[in-house]
Amino acid sequence: MQRLLFILMMLLGSATLAQAQETAGISGIDVYEFGTYTAVGPSYEQPASHQGIRMEAHESYVHLETTRTIVARVGVRFGIRYRTKGTTVTPTAPLTMVWKFPAPGITGVDRHKNIRQEVVEVPVLPNESYALTMSLDSAEDLVPGTWTFEIWSGKNKLAEEKFELILPLIS
Repeated sequence: MQRLLFILMMLLGSATLAQAQETAGISGIDVYEFGTYTAVGPSYEQPASHQGIRMEAHESYVHLETTRTIVARVGVRFGIRYRTKGTTVTPTAPLTMVWKFPAPGITGVDRHKNIRQEVVEVPVLPNESYALTMSLDSAEDLVPGTWTFEIWSGKNKLAEEKFELILPLIS
């Protein structure tokens, strides 16, 4: 079953990364919110990641709880909201999003190969706010351990956030 990585990139999907790479003007990231979210409004299908993970953007997100401890249940969405800092001559600049999953990893399109890390490049505008979230959409997604989100500009790591997924208590 495919899982969804949600990246709020409203209306930026049409920007070309080739043009954006001329001037990578994102100098910093300010993570101003983290925890669990729910998606609101229509969704916008994005191209799948190189490992076949389905990507989707949403009109907006509602922050439910500020936490870094996530109870692993199907339907839970967690992540961060962040603001980019910088200037750019071109309309957008590329950032590299890295998701690191605990062992044994999550199941991708190839059911026989677990994914321990996913890397996706996305165009962003300087001095704008975005959300980067992960949705647990199937039982195969419920992998306890430390899940890490990283945001890079070229060789510079601009942000790193860690979430601890725990299994629900059995009563």
